[in-house]
Amino acid sequence: MQKSKGSPVALVMLLLASFSAWGQSPPTETELLSLIAIHAAGSSVTMGDGTYGPRVSQELSYDYQMSKYPVTNSQFARFIEENGYGTRQYWTANGWAWKKSKTWPQFWKSSAFNGSDQPTVGVSWYEAVAFCNWLSTREGLTPAYDDSGLARLDSPGYRLPTEVEWEYASAKGAPDQAERVFPWGDSPDAQNAVSNVPPSHAPRTENVDSRSPQGDTPQGLADMSGNVWEWCGDNFQGDPEIASGTDRYYFVSDSRDQRFVLHGGSWVISFIGGLHVKFRSFSSQPGALYNAVGFRVVRL
Repeated sequence: MQKSKGSPVALVMLLLASFSAWGQSPPTETELLSLIAIHAAGSSVTMGDGTYGPRVSQELSYDYQMSKYPVTNSQFARFIEENGYGTRQYWTANGWAWKKSKTWPQFWKSSAFNGSDQPTVGVSWYEAVAFCNWLSTREGLTPAYDDSGLARLDSPGYRLPTEVEWEYASAKGAPDQAERVFPWGDSPDAQNAVSNVPPSHAPRTENVDSRSPQGDTPQGLADMSGNVWEWCGDNFQGDPEIASGTDRYYFVSDSRDQRFVLHGGSWVISFIGGLHVKFRSFSSQPGALYNAVGFRVVRL
Protein backbone atom coordinates (compact mmCIF):
# COMPACT_ATOMS: atom_id res chain seq x y z
CA MET A 1 0.00 0.00 0.00
CA GLN A 2 1.36 3.41 -0.94
CA LYS A 3 1.90 5.75 2.00
CA SER A 4 0.03 9.04 2.11
CA LYS A 5 2.15 12.07 1.29
CA GLY A 6 -0.18 14.48 3.06
CA SER A 7 1.19 17.00 5.51
CA PRO A 8 0.84 16.54 9.29
CA VAL A 9 -1.64 19.43 9.37
CA ALA A 10 -3.76 17.79 6.69
CA LEU A 11 -3.69 14.52 8.62
CA VAL A 12 -4.93 16.24 11.77
CA MET A 13 -7.74 17.92 9.82
CA LEU A 14 -8.69 14.56 8.32
CA LEU A 15 -8.87 12.96 11.76
CA LEU A 16 -11.01 15.79 13.14
CA ALA A 17 -13.32 15.61 10.14
CA SER A 18 -14.04 11.98 10.95
CA PHE A 19 -16.20 13.05 13.88
CA SER A 20 -19.76 14.20 13.20
CA ALA A 21 -20.72 17.79 14.01
CA TRP A 22 -22.40 16.84 17.28
CA GLY A 23 -21.06 13.34 17.78
CA GLN A 24 -18.14 12.07 19.80
CA SER A 25 -15.13 14.36 19.89
CA PRO A 26 -11.78 14.05 21.66
CA PRO A 27 -12.26 14.71 25.39
CA THR A 28 -10.65 17.67 27.13
CA GLU A 29 -7.95 16.27 29.39
CA THR A 30 -7.25 18.07 32.67
CA GLU A 31 -4.69 16.87 35.20
CA LEU A 32 -7.32 14.70 36.91
CA LEU A 33 -10.30 14.34 34.58
CA SER A 34 -11.38 13.62 31.04
CA LEU A 35 -14.21 16.00 30.14
CA ILE A 36 -16.73 15.38 27.37
CA ALA A 37 -18.35 18.31 25.57
CA ILE A 38 -22.15 18.30 25.75
CA HIS A 39 -23.83 20.52 23.16
CA ALA A 40 -27.11 21.62 24.69
CA ALA A 41 -27.61 25.34 24.00
CA GLY A 42 -31.10 25.88 22.62
CA SER A 43 -31.90 22.16 22.79
CA SER A 44 -34.37 20.34 25.01
CA VAL A 45 -34.95 16.95 26.59
CA THR A 46 -38.06 15.26 27.90
CA MET A 47 -37.53 14.79 31.61
CA GLY A 48 -38.92 11.37 32.40
CA ASP A 49 -41.04 9.25 30.07
CA GLY A 50 -44.35 9.03 31.90
CA THR A 51 -43.45 5.71 33.47
CA TYR A 52 -40.21 6.86 35.05
CA GLY A 53 -40.38 10.58 35.74
CA PRO A 54 -42.90 13.29 34.80
CA ARG A 55 -42.55 13.47 30.98
CA VAL A 56 -41.98 17.23 30.91
CA SER A 57 -39.98 19.17 28.32
CA GLN A 58 -36.92 21.02 29.65
CA GLU A 59 -34.65 23.33 27.65
CA LEU A 60 -31.04 24.26 28.24
CA SER A 61 -29.55 27.59 27.13
CA TYR A 62 -25.86 26.66 27.39
CA ASP A 63 -23.29 24.01 26.54
CA TYR A 64 -21.29 22.30 29.28
CA GLN A 65 -18.68 19.63 29.90
CA MET A 66 -19.18 16.45 31.91
CA SER A 67 -16.59 14.07 33.29
CA LYS A 68 -16.33 10.97 31.14
CA TYR A 69 -16.43 8.70 34.19
CA PRO A 70 -17.72 8.85 37.73
CA VAL A 71 -14.98 10.18 40.01
CA THR A 72 -12.62 7.30 40.82
CA ASN A 73 -10.77 6.42 44.00
CA SER A 74 -7.45 7.51 42.51
CA GLN A 75 -8.93 10.93 41.72
CA PHE A 76 -10.63 11.31 45.08
CA ALA A 77 -7.39 10.35 46.80
CA ARG A 78 -5.89 13.65 45.66
CA PHE A 79 -8.63 15.50 47.54
CA ILE A 80 -7.77 13.53 50.68
CA GLU A 81 -4.01 13.99 50.24
CA GLU A 82 -4.36 17.75 49.78
CA ASN A 83 -6.27 18.17 53.05
CA GLY A 84 -9.70 18.35 51.47
CA TYR A 85 -11.32 17.05 54.64
CA GLY A 86 -9.53 19.63 56.78
CA THR A 87 -10.12 22.77 54.70
CA ARG A 88 -13.29 24.58 55.75
CA GLN A 89 -13.60 26.71 52.58
CA TYR A 90 -14.41 23.67 50.43
CA TRP A 91 -17.40 22.66 52.52
CA THR A 92 -20.86 24.07 52.95
CA ALA A 93 -21.81 25.07 56.48
CA ASN A 94 -24.07 22.04 56.87
CA GLY A 95 -21.47 19.78 55.29
CA TRP A 96 -18.75 20.94 57.68
CA ALA A 97 -21.02 20.32 60.66
CA TRP A 98 -21.90 16.87 59.30
CA LYS A 99 -18.27 15.90 58.61
CA LYS A 100 -16.99 16.10 62.21
CA SER A 101 -13.77 14.02 62.32
CA LYS A 102 -14.38 12.14 59.08
CA THR A 103 -11.28 11.87 56.88
CA TRP A 104 -12.29 9.60 53.98
CA PRO A 105 -15.39 8.04 52.35
CA GLN A 106 -17.28 5.29 54.12
CA PHE A 107 -15.91 2.32 52.13
CA TRP A 108 -12.42 3.73 51.54
CA LYS A 109 -10.73 0.83 53.33
CA SER A 110 -12.91 -1.93 51.86
CA SER A 111 -11.04 -4.16 49.41
CA ALA A 112 -14.29 -4.72 47.53
CA PHE A 113 -14.63 -1.04 46.62
CA ASN A 114 -11.24 0.68 46.87
CA GLY A 115 -9.59 -0.22 43.57
CA SER A 116 -7.87 2.76 41.93
CA ASP A 117 -10.20 2.76 38.91
CA GLN A 118 -13.39 1.86 40.72
CA PRO A 119 -15.79 4.75 41.31
CA THR A 120 -15.61 6.32 44.74
CA VAL A 121 -18.56 5.10 46.82
CA GLY A 122 -19.75 5.72 50.35
CA VAL A 123 -19.46 9.40 49.53
CA SER A 124 -22.12 11.84 50.70
CA TRP A 125 -23.54 14.78 48.76
CA TYR A 126 -21.56 17.02 51.13
CA GLU A 127 -18.29 15.28 50.26
CA ALA A 128 -19.03 15.45 46.54
CA VAL A 129 -19.64 19.21 46.78
CA ALA A 130 -16.44 19.70 48.79
CA PHE A 131 -14.52 17.78 46.10
CA CYS A 132 -15.98 20.10 43.44
CA ASN A 133 -14.96 23.25 45.33
CA TRP A 134 -11.48 21.81 45.98
CA LEU A 135 -10.98 20.96 42.33
CA SER A 136 -12.18 24.40 41.22
CA THR A 137 -9.78 26.12 43.62
CA ARG A 138 -6.95 23.80 42.59
CA GLU A 139 -7.42 24.76 38.92
CA GLY A 140 -7.79 28.48 39.60
CA LEU A 141 -11.53 28.54 38.91
CA THR A 142 -14.16 30.32 40.96
CA PRO A 143 -15.97 27.64 43.01
CA ALA A 144 -19.57 27.12 41.93
CA TYR A 145 -21.00 26.47 45.41
CA ASP A 146 -21.62 28.96 48.17
CA ASP A 147 -21.75 28.17 51.87
CA SER A 148 -25.42 27.16 51.67
CA GLY A 149 -24.89 24.54 48.95
CA LEU A 150 -26.46 26.67 46.22
CA ALA A 151 -24.62 26.41 42.91
CA ARG A 152 -24.25 29.19 40.37
CA LEU A 153 -24.88 27.57 37.01
CA ASP A 154 -22.93 30.33 35.23
CA SER A 155 -19.83 29.79 37.36
CA PRO A 156 -16.75 28.35 35.60
CA GLY A 157 -16.12 26.04 38.55
CA TYR A 158 -16.89 22.34 38.96
CA ARG A 159 -20.21 21.19 40.38
CA LEU A 160 -22.60 18.28 40.39
CA PRO A 161 -24.85 18.14 37.32
CA THR A 162 -28.37 19.42 37.62
CA GLU A 163 -30.97 16.74 37.08
CA VAL A 164 -31.75 18.09 33.61
CA GLU A 165 -28.06 18.29 32.65
CA TRP A 166 -27.59 14.69 33.73
CA GLU A 167 -30.64 13.45 31.84
CA TYR A 168 -29.84 15.46 28.70
CA ALA A 169 -26.30 14.08 28.56
CA SER A 170 -27.47 10.52 29.13
CA ALA A 171 -30.54 10.51 26.89
CA LYS A 172 -29.50 12.87 24.08
CA GLY A 173 -26.19 14.74 24.28
CA ALA A 174 -26.59 16.87 21.17
CA PRO A 175 -29.36 18.81 19.39
CA ASP A 176 -29.52 16.57 16.31
CA GLN A 177 -29.88 13.29 18.20
CA ALA A 178 -33.09 11.50 19.11
CA GLU A 179 -33.65 10.71 22.76
CA ARG A 180 -32.51 7.24 23.79
CA VAL A 181 -33.95 4.69 26.21
CA PHE A 182 -30.48 3.71 27.47
CA PRO A 183 -27.18 5.61 27.26
CA TRP A 184 -25.98 3.35 24.42
CA GLY A 185 -29.26 3.30 22.45
CA ASP A 186 -32.70 1.70 22.60
CA SER A 187 -31.65 -1.94 22.94
CA PRO A 188 -32.17 -3.36 26.48
CA ASP A 189 -28.77 -5.07 26.60
CA ALA A 190 -27.99 -5.35 30.30
CA GLN A 191 -24.45 -6.54 29.55
CA ASN A 192 -23.65 -2.92 28.64
CA ALA A 193 -23.96 -1.90 32.29
CA VAL A 194 -22.52 -3.04 35.62
CA SER A 195 -25.70 -4.30 37.30
CA ASN A 196 -27.64 -7.31 38.50
CA VAL A 197 -30.06 -7.28 35.59
CA PRO A 198 -29.95 -10.80 34.07
CA PRO A 199 -27.72 -12.12 32.62
CA SER A 200 -25.39 -9.75 34.48
CA HIS A 201 -24.53 -10.46 38.10
CA ALA A 202 -22.24 -7.82 39.56
CA PRO A 203 -21.16 -8.50 43.17
CA ARG A 204 -19.71 -4.98 43.51
CA THR A 205 -18.68 -1.96 41.47
CA GLU A 206 -16.23 -2.44 38.62
CA ASN A 207 -13.62 -0.23 36.98
CA VAL A 208 -15.23 2.75 35.31
CA ASP A 209 -14.15 1.70 31.81
CA SER A 210 -15.28 -1.93 32.17
CA ARG A 211 -18.30 -1.47 29.85
CA SER A 212 -16.67 0.85 27.34
CA PRO A 213 -17.16 1.54 24.56
CA GLN A 214 -20.29 -0.59 24.08
CA GLY A 215 -22.09 0.94 27.08
CA ASP A 216 -21.08 4.54 26.39
CA THR A 217 -23.21 7.37 25.07
CA PRO A 218 -22.49 8.52 21.49
CA GLN A 219 -20.48 11.39 23.00
CA GLY A 220 -18.34 8.95 25.00
CA LEU A 221 -19.74 9.19 28.54
CA ALA A 222 -19.28 5.91 30.42
CA ASP A 223 -21.34 4.34 33.22
CA MET A 224 -24.35 6.61 32.81
CA SER A 225 -26.37 3.49 33.63
CA GLY A 226 -25.12 0.99 36.16
CA ASN A 227 -22.06 0.82 38.42
CA VAL A 228 -23.11 3.67 40.75
CA TRP A 229 -26.02 5.96 41.29
CA GLU A 230 -24.80 9.53 40.91
CA TRP A 231 -25.58 12.56 43.04
CA CYS A 232 -27.20 15.48 41.25
CA GLY A 233 -27.23 19.06 42.49
CA ASP A 234 -31.02 19.28 42.86
CA ASN A 235 -33.25 18.66 45.82
CA PHE A 236 -35.86 16.06 44.97
CA GLN A 237 -39.20 17.35 43.73
CA GLY A 238 -42.22 15.14 43.08
CA ASP A 239 -43.17 14.45 39.46
CA PRO A 240 -46.50 16.36 39.55
CA GLU A 241 -44.71 19.49 40.79
CA ILE A 242 -42.29 19.71 37.85
CA ALA A 243 -43.22 22.14 35.09
CA SER A 244 -41.69 22.81 31.67
CA GLY A 245 -38.94 25.38 31.72
CA THR A 246 -35.44 26.47 30.81
CA ASP A 247 -32.28 25.69 32.80
CA ARG A 248 -34.24 23.95 35.55
CA TYR A 249 -32.37 23.77 38.86
CA TYR A 250 -34.42 23.05 41.97
CA PHE A 251 -32.62 23.84 45.21
CA VAL A 252 -34.11 24.47 48.64
CA SER A 253 -31.21 23.77 51.00
CA ASP A 254 -28.61 21.15 51.88
CA SER A 255 -29.99 20.56 55.37
CA ARG A 256 -30.16 16.99 56.58
CA ASP A 257 -33.95 16.83 56.23
CA GLN A 258 -33.78 17.56 52.49
CA ARG A 259 -33.33 14.89 49.84
CA PHE A 260 -31.19 15.07 46.71
CA VAL A 261 -31.74 13.42 43.34
CA LEU A 262 -29.84 10.27 42.37
CA HIS A 263 -29.58 9.12 38.76
CA GLY A 264 -28.03 6.28 36.82
CA GLY A 265 -28.96 3.03 38.49
CA SER A 266 -26.08 1.07 40.03
CA TRP A 267 -24.51 -2.34 40.41
CA VAL A 268 -27.36 -3.41 42.73
CA ILE A 269 -30.16 -2.73 40.18
CA SER A 270 -31.89 -5.99 39.23
CA PHE A 271 -34.60 -4.85 36.76
CA ILE A 272 -34.10 -3.40 33.29
CA GLY A 273 -36.20 -0.31 33.98
CA GLY A 274 -33.65 0.76 36.56
CA LEU A 275 -31.14 1.24 33.75
CA HIS A 276 -33.42 3.56 31.74
CA VAL A 277 -31.97 7.06 31.40
CA LYS A 278 -35.39 8.40 32.45
CA PHE A 279 -35.52 6.35 35.65
CA ARG A 280 -36.32 8.76 38.49
CA SER A 281 -37.28 6.87 41.62
CA PHE A 282 -34.38 7.33 44.03
CA SER A 283 -33.25 10.22 46.19
CA SER A 284 -31.44 10.47 49.50
CA GLN A 285 -30.49 12.77 52.34
CA PRO A 286 -27.20 14.61 51.72
CA GLY A 287 -25.34 12.80 54.50
CA ALA A 288 -26.32 9.28 53.43
CA LEU A 289 -23.50 6.81 52.70
CA TYR A 290 -24.05 3.84 50.38
CA ASN A 291 -21.74 1.43 48.58
CA ALA A 292 -23.75 1.99 45.40
CA VAL A 293 -23.61 5.81 45.25
CA GLY A 294 -20.88 7.96 43.69
CA PHE A 295 -20.78 11.10 41.54
CA ARG A 296 -19.45 12.77 38.43
CA VAL A 297 -18.90 16.47 37.78
CA VAL A 298 -19.71 19.14 35.21
CA ARG A 299 -18.36 22.58 34.39
CA LEU A 300 -18.92 25.13 31.67
